[in-house]
Amino acid sequence: MKMYRAGLLILSQPLSTSQKYIPAILTEVSQIIKETLYVHIQPPVPKQTLEWKVAKVPCSRELQTYIQDFYSKTAALCLGLDVCILLGHVSNSSLNPNQTHKLLKGYDTVVLDDTEANHPEILKNVQKHYLNELSNIPVHNLKTFSTEEKTNEVKTEVSSMKTYDHVALGGTFDRLHVGHKVLLSEGCLLCEKKLTVGVSDGDMNKKKVLVELIQAIEERQDCVRKFIIDIKPQIEAHVVPIHDAYGPTITDPNIEMIVLSEEVKKGGAMINEERKKRGMKELEEEVIYMLEDPCHSASEDTKVSSSSLRRRLLGTLFHPVQPCPNIPATPYRIGLTGGTCSGKSTICKKLEKIGAGIVDCDKLGHKAYQKKTVAYEAIIDHFGKEILTDTGEIDRKKLAPIVFSNKAQLEKLNGIVWPEIAKLAEAKIEKYKQEGIKVVVLDAAVLLEASWNQMVHEVWTTIVPPAEAVRRLMERNSLSEEEASKRVQSQLSNQQRVDQSNVILSSLWEYEYTQSQVDKAWELLQSRIKS
Repeated sequence: MKMYRAGLLILSQPLSTSQKYIPAILTEVSQIIKETLYVHIQPPVPKQTLEWKVAKVPCSRELQTYIQDFYSKTAALCLGLDVCILLGHVSNSSLNPNQTHKLLKGYDTVVLDDTEANHPEILKNVQKHYLNELSNIPVHNLKTFSTEEKTNEVKTEVSSMKTYDHVALGGTFDRLHVGHKVLLSEGCLLCEKKLTVGVSDGDMNKKKVLVELIQAIEERQDCVRKFIIDIKPQIEAHVVPIHDAYGPTITDPNIEMIVLSEEVKKGGAMINEERKKRGMKELEEEVIYMLEDPCHSASEDTKVSSSSLRRRLLGTLFHPVQPCPNIPATPYRIGLTGGTCSGKSTICKKLEKIGAGIVDCDKLGHKAYQKKTVAYEAIIDHFGKEILTDTGEIDRKKLAPIVFSNKAQLEKLNGIVWPEIAKLAEAKIEKYKQEGIKVVVLDAAVLLEASWNQMVHEVWTTIVPPAEAVRRLMERNSLSEEEASKRVQSQLSNQQRVDQSNVILSSLWEYEYTQSQVDKAWELLQSRIKS
């Protein structure tokens, strides 16, 4: 069967009928549409004309439940499909009968749940509302609904929901997922004019799992804004960064209600307390429950969450690999780096076990200081013979206080030693090449600082939260918290490393989870090398 890039699904059965068949609908539609599915829900109304047209649907508990259920099922049945339930026609206010809606991702097929429908007539009316310049758009009927199952029953009594001119909600909105879509859809459902969305930034995100992998604030704001515009274009999408739990809710007196997720519902009371202090009217509240994640592993959240999605990025290609025309194609070179106590050495051993040749730059650094080397002579010329032992070796304990108390001296030392380590590393890589090793790993804590990333095809970084690195360092080296903190803070931050890396790994969790990341990274690497 031909697959279409994007489709528009028209659901016109009564909600009670349609809801029973959501799994079947999604299963069938995912065999027709591969990227984006727009869903228009328009249950029949009393005295409906024979000619189907886009018509206003009032806001109701039944519709709210249907939308949440639909999104919930997408998480389990068609995870790769970007599903957007359209709400431009859902309102308790009057709508412009000539209102049109341009879907951001378009559609190249229409799917109907009414097997007796007049395809040309419906398609003409659909294209009048959901603008589409394509001609001869194919129309499909869902096999899920047979003519025998079609019902003429029209439920006239619904549990109406109050709507508001100005609604607010907030969240991190990292990598927009179905949980976010439910939250934003709830805001759109209850909103008639303006939806204010606070997107958390700065210190608000500090304690989040793998905070370094959170998308940039501008990217998250843009995704939220586009989603709102796509599903309900007639309302104003006011999307702003927030740096505390309140955001605009305690400065804008025109906000009337707030939508809260289950995990932050206590925040509603906090906000209303502050509004009372400022002489503002309290906000009405609507709490939505988090969706179950059918794909979660034993160590992940059971609910759909951005933190689980970020964990699943570990071991995958986080930043694309750039062409390296000046580096020999074989062996393929990986630069592995990470801060103190990030688990780099452990991960390096795992990579060695599955076939990588290891170039230990720390050991090569010791070689660079040995007698009769270029670095040895240059170090004595600059720092003097006072740094030598009785046997003429460089005493790094004597050298350390000189360079660590003077940044210029440290830079001078690094300028002497780092190029020599790079030469030794190249020689080691050449030896591996002669032995037929296909992948080599440059194990280097200062890979980025020394610009050795220019020697490799990909940079892999291992990270743990700074607090965890401090704890591990205190335990390993018997240091005070202050001493350990100073060491961790003196290095590149996790964020600086992540920004310059292709693959991210973390040893924060159990041994088996670290191993699974390494296995995934290695498997994906093999496919990149082959292609």
